[in-house]
Amino acid sequence: MKTKFLYHAEAVGASGHITLPYNETIEIQASVALPIGGGHGSSRSENFKHRNVLSFHEAVAHVAGSRSEHGNPHHATLSTVVITGLNILDVVTCDRVVMRLTSQQNVNDAGQAVGEPSFMLHGTHFDNLRIAGHVINIPLATGVFNRCGNWAEVMKAYNGDLKPFALLAGEGDPQEKGTLGFTFAQIPDELPGGLTKVDHGIHVDHFGTVYLGEIFISRSMRRVQMLQVELGCSVEGCVGIGGGVGNGTLWP
Repeated sequence: MKTKFLYHAEAVGASGHITLPYNETIEIQASVALPIGGGHGSSRSENFKHRNVLSFHEAVAHVAGSRSEHGNPHHATLSTVVITGLNILDVVTCDRVVMRLTSQQNVNDAGQAVGEPSFMLHGTHFDNLRIAGHVINIPLATGVFNRCGNWAEVMKAYNGDLKPFALLAGEGDPQEKGTLGFTFAQIPDELPGGLTKVDHGIHVDHFGTVYLGEIFISRSMRRVQMLQVELGCSVEGCVGIGGGVGNGTLWP
């Protein structure tokens, strides 16, 4: 059987579920997935509003996957989401949220894998993120995670470059778990009044907790979520913004 590459990339603009004062699912907005044969596709949602909880001007999701002969032969995937004019309960606002995740698997002339797949977050950022009216300048350590682009480099950096970052997957041997979770958002210890750093998030009294820049790493896949807001006030539930998945595997 000829060796082939099973592409996998996903991009999701926004989703959520509200449990109080009503029980409603926020329909997934701007969602697209790549077929195993590769290709490209996009999805767009404009002028979206779910009650007064979540709104945005535009969300665009795009995925692509193909084989390239440029440089070393490789299979590559791209997953991007761009959301403009984001507003969550008038507490979390952002002019522009950009999630960009790429992957690359080098292959030889016979189509067999050369090394492990690598992943990059180049271009991922927030423009004018505000929480409770305060401009929150949060450096994103995408460069650190780009340097740890494959699983072997993640393991090498586990007690080095990655040690200062919040480990979301808990304690234990990461090789046994198979997946590690981090945040690449470097939240400052000192925040404006009414905001508190809690774990890897920012807690806002009478609103909830905002988690930023979550990344889940396994040997052959990355999952990214730019914003995860856990609402805990008169409105309860959760809202996810800017999600993406990238990877692919050779078969057989």
